Amino acid sequence: MALSKKALVGMSGGVDSAVTAWLLKQQGYDVHGVVLRLWEEDSDKDKIWTERTCCHVPMVHYLCQKILAIPFEVHDVASNFQKKVVEPFREGYLKGETPNPCTTCNAEIKITHLLEISRSKGIPLVATGHYASWSYSRDYDFMGLKTAKDLQKDQSYFLARTRDINPENLLLPLGHLTKPEVRDIALKAGFPVSGMLENQEACFVSEKRVSDFMEKIENKNDSSGHWNARSENGAFLGSLDKGIGLTRGQRRGIGIASGEKLYVINVNPAKKEIILGPKESLLQDSFRIRDQMGPLFSGKHPTNSSPLYVRFRSTMKPKKCRPADQTGNIFELEEQHDGIVSGQVAAFTDQDGILVGSGIIDNFSD
Repeated sequence: MALSKKALVGMSGGVDSAVTAWLLKQQGYDVHGVVLRLWEEDSDKDKIWTERTCCHVPMVHYLCQKILAIPFEVHDVASNFQKKVVEPFREGYLKGETPNPCTTCNAEIKITHLLEISRSKGIPLVATGHYASWSYSRDYDFMGLKTAKDLQKDQSYFLARTRDINPENLLLPLGHLTKPEVRDIALKAGFPVSGMLENQEACFVSEKRVSDFMEKIENKNDSSGHWNARSENGAFLGSLDKGIGLTRGQRRGIGIASGEKLYVINVNPAKKEIILGPKESLLQDSFRIRDQMGPLFSGKHPTNSSPLYVRFRSTMKPKKCRPADQTGNIFELEEQHDGIVSGQVAAFTDQDGILVGSGIIDNFSD
């Protein structure tokens, strides 16, 4: 137990961050809350916290003052969020990729700003409500992020692109708990759980479909307008008003009627064309990545032939893989998978579920 230590908790108004602050207080920490205001629609300003798309400051205010009895402050980082998360999100879709804004947000905004604020205040520790924990990797001889106990809520994947974090500066109190256990703690602590919303991916996309969001911010440039849908052999299947925002593997919301189940195989903004095909056409047995980071790519390979695993989504079951060559760019899968999507994060783990590296999927190999 770290009695009398100070900890800065990133709070959102949700159950997870509130319970994080509660648990640390119970352990004797001097807890300070921080809200990072990332995004706010003008129409949100007069809404109650349960109807807002982001930054539930009124809820955090209530929790910190009425239940937790801790100081808190709000930091506006909307400009950086726009520059480092929203713009890359937009640019990725314009290139036909499917970006992962949550991993970018953690790496470029949330954790980075929380660490900066903690240092400026002389607070040695930052804590968040991510479902992950720290554990020693025998294969790579370092302390890394381990998959959470609750596999359906695991968020080590969303921290896979975050640099300069370790057990000495980042506390993760929820990694050994399940979501039902966290909700039970919240209820017993007196939190208004029914009014505390879950965080969502792409929190700034208030529209139901990414394509609608992209149309809203694109200002009718060359990416909008008439698009063609074709089969894999080039046959014309129909036309649609917009293709930006569609993603490889998508089946619903495409706007093309067909007697069979068709999936998006590829999005080509340069040609304003999408390729549709059966689910089998999504299967790949290899993939290429860029922007590698982590011990896996530092030359610190395990001395034994320990297995390596990869995930392309947070809730995906890890799949065995192996480097195809010495470059660290191309990997082969033991079994084919249909979830290899350009722009998404490939998170690599060792045999114990500890994160050992990550990269951005560059394309899907044939």
